[in-house]
Amino acid sequence: MTHRFIRLFVFGAALAGQGAQAMPVNNSYIQASAGEIRGFLGSYARPTVYVDQNACGEPESSAMACGPYTISVGTGFLQQQENSYGNYVAKFILAHEWGHSVQFTRGIERRPPMQELQADCVGGTFAKYAETSLRYPSFIENAVASARDAADYQEHGTPSQRDYYSRYGYANGFNSCMTRI
Repeated sequence: MTHRFIRLFVFGAALAGQGAQAMPVNNSYIQASAGEIRGFLGSYARPTVYVDQNACGEPESSAMACGPYTISVGTGFLQQQENSYGNYVAKFILAHEWGHSVQFTRGIERRPPMQELQADCVGGTFAKYAETSLRYPSFIENAVASARDAADYQEHGTPSQRDYYSRYGYANGFNSCMTRI
């Protein structure tokens, strides 16, 4: 009984975004995550992930895809996301950007916010893959919390839209993201 309580307490603390438990997000972690995502989505797009290089010409390092072959991420941004929302949120964000690379590769252009919501959907598919195939603990709740907080009601959609499409991808898979969104 005590062991179960401790596990539930630790899981609950992770969902609450307790920074003390956050994974260290560095180049190795990001490149390993990119390898995992490439194993799942590599047949659709194979971008290079640049870390802390502002490879897309962005003014500050966050997370951005700027073509079929380039994703630019900042360790500080991804670490802050994991500190705030919990472990593996950086993987979801990277998978979201990978979704944009898939869009670039396939020539998909949607009106805002659907372009971003389709990328959220792809992020959700990776979260499910990571859980079922890579044996990660579920991190969809943490990922959805991060996506909801990044909603801007225009380009990225509303919090409820970001929640819905992330979970839609998680529940329905990659092909549904590409054909129904």
